[in-house]
Amino acid sequence: MTLVLIGLLLGSGVWFVTKVVTPVTDRVTTPAGPTGEPAFTVSLTKRQLNRIITYYLNDYQKNSQIKYTLTVADQAKLGGSFKFFNQTVDFSLLFDPLVKSNGDIELKATKLNIGQLPVPISYVLSYVGHSYKLPNWVKLNSKQETIVLELSKFKLANGMRAKATKIDLASDEIDLSVFLPSSK
Repeated sequence: MTLVLIGLLLGSGVWFVTKVVTPVTDRVTTPAGPTGEPAFTVSLTKRQLNRIITYYLNDYQKNSQIKYTLTVADQAKLGGSFKFFNQTVDFSLLFDPLVKSNGDIELKATKLNIGQLPVPISYVLSYVGHSYKLPNWVKLNSKQETIVLELSKFKLANGMRAKATKIDLASDEIDLSVFLPSSK
């Protein structure tokens, strides 16, 4: 009887030690999403978007002598100033934003004032394109009177990209899809 008890204890001990030191074989796999599926979406208000734009432009224009702003309200407004006969002249350009099918944002110019004087939009867009330092993902088209924010070419420092999915300024809704960088 003692031998059976010792055998049971030894057998149980060997079984227990074997189970403890054997690696776990259960693997949890997460189904991969389809290629191009966003990692997450972001919904912004106009106020939140303006804070992001201001932060980005302040950083981007640190060493630039020409300063401009972009503000989103009922319309998007590009504002700034330039020197004309040694006088500072303010300008404002109003846009209606549109989300393109590829997630880029097209800003269609609707009104332009230099000081209090309304002027042709195409002329000034051409001037701005030649005189201002713009990010490489911002494209001006003076003939169509548009500015396209090519989000498809804009990449964050960590490699993430964004696409616009909805812009409804009247309802204060701006939605973006954010994509992780391609794996190496």
